[in-house]
Amino acid sequence: MRGVRVDPERRETRILRRHVPFAGARVLDIGCGDGRLSNRIRGWIDSIVGVDMAGEDVRRAHARKRLEDVARFAVADASRLPFQDRSFDLALFSWSL
Repeated sequence: MRGVRVDPERRETRILRRHVPFAGARVLDIGCGDGRLSNRIRGWIDSIVGVDMAGEDVRRAHARKRLEDVARFAVADASRLPFQDRSFDLALFSWSL
């Protein structure tokens, strides 16, 4: 979605911050796309894993330098996640329909 600003007012992150206990959390970002939401919450969490079926988007997420220490990204189908139970404290699914 080049040229389109998603949530320029950052309502999404304000609402999440108000209602979700992010401190020290291990987060799964389902449908992470290019890492947009992962990037916005990176300072609130312990770690994040983003999954998306679009390989090109996952490559763009990997390229985000500010996420190198806190995030990993993988091409994966959310209906068959390659993780053990209880690997994450929170799961987010945002703007992915």
